[in-house]
Amino acid sequence: MSEGEALRVQRHRDRLLAALQVQDRAALEQAKQDVLQATCLPPGSSALRRALRELSWRMAGLRLPRRPIP
Repeated sequence: MSEGEALRVQRHRDRLLAALQVQDRAALEQAKQDVLQATCLPPGSSALRRALRELSWRMAGLRLPRRPIP
């Protein structure tokens, strides 16, 4: 995977984690949608496709609690 591709995956991951940390439901949903859309873009390297696919599977289970954690 090229450095640019690795940075792209890292940016997606960072956005997901940031939305979780601040418990922003809208930002989390948007970050999830962005990852899913990135997996449908014209193919990059096989390593990029694999990394985005793994990230999309991991993020599928990310949910915020109904009530904010104090």
